Amino acid sequence: MELIRIIGVALVTAIAAVLLRSSKPELSFAVTIAGAVIILLFAVDLFAESFQIFAQIGNATGIDSALIRTILKIVAIGYLVEFAAGLVEDFGAKSIADKLVLAGKVIIFTVAVPILRGLVSMIGGFLELI
Repeated sequence: MELIRIIGVALVTAIAAVLLRSSKPELSFAVTIAGAVIILLFAVDLFAESFQIFAQIGNATGIDSALIRTILKIVAIGYLVEFAAGLVEDFGAKSIADKLVLAGKVIIFTVAVPILRGLVSMIGGFLELI
């Protein structure tokens, strides 16, 4: 059901933006931003529901909740950067969108460093046992 609402908002936004682009470009821009924000809010609401599922998985498997939070942060950063880059590219600033994607990748790497450190430590511990 959520998908139908998101698609509906996207279609109405796209049609309104195209119709307004020739006569009132500034209003077309505002409609596009408003539609993107509404879609993002729907997506964030769905994503928030997923947090509970991941928390349950973490509790059932004994995985550290900090690790699950970090993985969810990485996923959220990826989605938000991709969404923002697509929006920036729609406004004709492809070079800025490319830099935004690069910055998002750097941020994801930075957030993932503790996971990599823990993985290397765990592998080192296994090698000491051998």
